[in-house]
Amino acid sequence: MSHVDIAFAATGGPLPRDHSLELWRALSRAAPALFADASVAVLPVRGASAGGGGIVLQRRSRLLMRIPEPAVERALALCGARLEVAGAPVTLGEAKTRPLAPYATLYAHRVAAECGDEQGFVREAADALHRIEVVAEFIVGQRSLTRGESGEIPGFSLMLAELPARQSLALQARGLGAHRGLGFGIFVGHK
Repeated sequence: MSHVDIAFAATGGPLPRDHSLELWRALSRAAPALFADASVAVLPVRGASAGGGGIVLQRRSRLLMRIPEPAVERALALCGARLEVAGAPVTLGEAKTRPLAPYATLYAHRVAAECGDEQGFVREAADALHRIEVVAEFIVGQRSLTRGESGEIPGFSLMLAELPARQSLALQARGLGAHRGLGFGIFVGHK
């Protein structure tokens, strides 16, 4: 099944830097049928640093979701939705969809790690890529912790290079690892 990215203008806030869990909960309340689909992925909203670990939403702030193409109409119903995320009001505005593109280099801000150390994550990533028959050079980046339902989830940023077009599109649609709803394992094109 093909997937697309849908980006909503987002206003309101301010939000804590780690707002993925609260955002997922708010979206799930607003559109339960859409977010019951485990393949729906949500990236955290980007904004300017507000100090004290928070972010301020700006004119160009967007909420990006990766969804199955047949779910686009259900997702567009969120235009104009008023959410409460971590105690702050967030309004979703106009949305634009775009198809996935076959980038040779992909980047994921965070991929969930079963073990918390980099060496263990390198083995996990290599095994996961091998299982889905993706052959690529990769670079592991910064470690992060994100609050999840059962406590903190460790993750590492991951860049994959020299991907054939078919593998690039498949990996973007499928993601890598667990917790896609919290922004883990979602690859975007890197130039």
